[in-house]
Amino acid sequence: MNLGAQKNIRYAALVKKGVAKRSGSVRIWCIGAMIASSVTASAATSRTASSATAGVLITRFTQREPVDGLAADLDQRYRADVRPLMQKFCIGCHEGNDPPGDLALDRAGDASPFIRGDFNLHLLRDMISTGEMPPKKKPQPSEHERLIMTQWLDAALAYVPLDAPVDPGWCTPHRLNRTEYRNTLRDLLHLQPKQLDFCDRLLRDDTGYGFDNVADVLTTSPLAVEQYLAAAEAAIERALGPIVEFGDHPSMLKPLRGGNGQPLPRGGFYLYSNGGAGNEHAAPYTGEYLIRVKAWETKGGDEAARLSLRVDGKEVAAWSISGTREKPQEESVRVRLKAGNRKIAANFTNDFYEPQKADRNLGVESISIAGPLDEATTEFPKSRSELLASGQGITDELERVERVVGDFASRAYRRPVEPAQLESLMKVYRNERGLGADEHRSLRTTLTAVLVSPSFLFRTVEIGQSGPRHTLDAYELASRLSYFLWSSTPDGALLSAAAEGSLTTDEGLRTHVQRMLKDAKADAFVENFTGQWLQLRTLETLNIDTGKFPQFSSELRSDMIREAREAFRTVLVEGRSVLELIASREITINERLAAHYGIDGVHGSEFRKVTLPDSSPRGGILTTGAVLTLTSNTTRTSPVKRGLFVLDQILGAPPPPPPADIPPLDQSAHAKPDATVREQLAIHTANASCAACHNRLDPLGLTFEKFDAVGTYRDQQQGKPIDSSGTLPGGVVLSGSDDLKENLLARSDQFVQALTSKLMTYAFGRGVEPFDRPAIRKIAIACRERGDRLDALIEAIVLSESFRTCRPRVILPADPVESPDQGGE
Repeated sequence: MNLGAQKNIRYAALVKKGVAKRSGSVRIWCIGAMIASSVTASAATSRTASSATAGVLITRFTQREPVDGLAADLDQRYRADVRPLMQKFCIGCHEGNDPPGDLALDRAGDASPFIRGDFNLHLLRDMISTGEMPPKKKPQPSEHERLIMTQWLDAALAYVPLDAPVDPGWCTPHRLNRTEYRNTLRDLLHLQPKQLDFCDRLLRDDTGYGFDNVADVLTTSPLAVEQYLAAAEAAIERALGPIVEFGDHPSMLKPLRGGNGQPLPRGGFYLYSNGGAGNEHAAPYTGEYLIRVKAWETKGGDEAARLSLRVDGKEVAAWSISGTREKPQEESVRVRLKAGNRKIAANFTNDFYEPQKADRNLGVESISIAGPLDEATTEFPKSRSELLASGQGITDELERVERVVGDFASRAYRRPVEPAQLESLMKVYRNERGLGADEHRSLRTTLTAVLVSPSFLFRTVEIGQSGPRHTLDAYELASRLSYFLWSSTPDGALLSAAAEGSLTTDEGLRTHVQRMLKDAKADAFVENFTGQWLQLRTLETLNIDTGKFPQFSSELRSDMIREAREAFRTVLVEGRSVLELIASREITINERLAAHYGIDGVHGSEFRKVTLPDSSPRGGILTTGAVLTLTSNTTRTSPVKRGLFVLDQILGAPPPPPPADIPPLDQSAHAKPDATVREQLAIHTANASCAACHNRLDPLGLTFEKFDAVGTYRDQQQGKPIDSSGTLPGGVVLSGSDDLKENLLARSDQFVQALTSKLMTYAFGRGVEPFDRPAIRKIAIACRERGDRLDALIEAIVLSESFRTCRPRVILPADPVESPDQGGE
């Protein structure tokens, strides 16, 4: 049984368990649909900067073929960390012309024999990890030294050459995550975002490989199924509006409340001075309503009491009231009310009082309201008109409903609805009618059934287990593209292109990628991708010690997040080189951020582009306040977190996870209370077990040490000049963040491939695997040929084999779901 079928059966069981206690045809249909549904799937010619603002710093390093960054990283780690250990524990035996196990490790001066396949790495890895090597009588490596060698061998085993054939990988059935679900309902039902507040009650999504749209971690549960059913009912209610009974069916407003008087026994109000009495009424629609008033007076003076009927403070009718308490006077008026809560009040306007002689007062016995009075004069929500439009003019009920349901299901399922699917839905409708529900109620139930179908909640690819590769059909391609760039369902233009076949062509895909990136819905891509790639979501909940950093505030936090997003958006929208994300002479800030950065001449809360002087340490995402703050601790900077961010998010080469027994930096033995972070790191990394990883992390992170924990630039720490230099393995010395940026641009091919990897993870909804490396290389080359533009990179991903094809998934016992957590120190 393939992975898709397994997940479908599990989902069916969850639905059956989660909704059995609820009544109605949609619950019954929901269970049957989950079980019957066949959700199947298998697991310019040189690089030049696109803008002058990037400066010479970018263009110096953009004239060469992409190098194999992973191979270079493996080689560097081998020379610095692994070979010395093998020299110490292994090579004494494994050398010469006839070594044990045919492992002549003395010939491996670099990593190439390992990644080339000259040695049996599986055997070597097993012998080291199990302790069989070195022999018991020989000196033994420590547990951490053994771990260093094992982790490196794991990485070497996973290595795939860049020129290997492209493997597109698999497509796992993909449940819509919260963001995708909300946006899909917005576009499918023509609702405003504020009308979708019920989506906030859905369970939070898990993350894998750093993203919350990875299919393997988007699981379901009985509670989740119950929540989706409740959300579907609420969504249909919002889209079609509440069910009402048209006609003159009055409801009382009570109790009446007011001033200058007192309540009457049956809910009315007695006004003994000028004032009003009334209450609110929730008008379900804009339309015609009939308001009735029963009132009486106590006589005084020559006039009858005057009653002014007001809606939201505006008079709609006025009467002279001469009725008595025993026989109240009845008046009515037909008014047009806007939908929503309306304040309806009867106002007493001609109070008269003559001591000991006369006192004119008004008793408001009741106010009632009926309506909407008829459908013809009622304004329905646009969403209702859109949903029911396809049935307009069809007089036969079943034919009209089938047209509406079929049109809605085709858009919800993101492909033409199958006859069997439509018949299943119509059974729901006919069953509801048979139970006595009217047409409107039965239709709502049927549309709710659409929104709990696996065909709606899951994006799938119909692929069997036979054949080496499956090409996504036009509708599967439309969904994958739409959820990549919009986090939402395909629009009419995409579905039309899929229907006519143009979407599967290179030109068709290019046209729609460019169209979709210009659409406002692409803001979802910018927000969701940067929120996770740059970890901006972490900053949203990070607690900074404002006692130590009083300049930090929630407003500044929001500005920091927006600045980082705008940096990415600018590169995307203006067709600039992705290398401007590393170094740029232009940033987008407002007055509050400018003051935080020490930049003069920026006034007001609006964000605007600012050209930086050459002396500024800012420019690029690494020196934004957002990244500098989220890679800090609450009270101090963290070179470890900052170095990890560079290795993982920028270079795509995170270190192995640390052993569990490594203490946090603040708990390093013998650390002095007044020691600088650099001095604490020196104490921390004196432990040989720490040095292997920290020799890679710390030099990168220390280059940002002149930026404090909230990104403010400084020259001293605790009265001492700050040393922001670092020495990389291999002896490369970096004097600060500018040097680091220049070094990163010298490795720009590695950054482009790392960014490609992150984008592919987000686009495919699965983690990038070693077999994806050839595809990444081809995409990076295509991007390079167009000046490293971000929009060109996205287009290259969409045009790639990996985006347009997939293969059956081979489920291994240790099939990984999530990348290792690299979040601590």
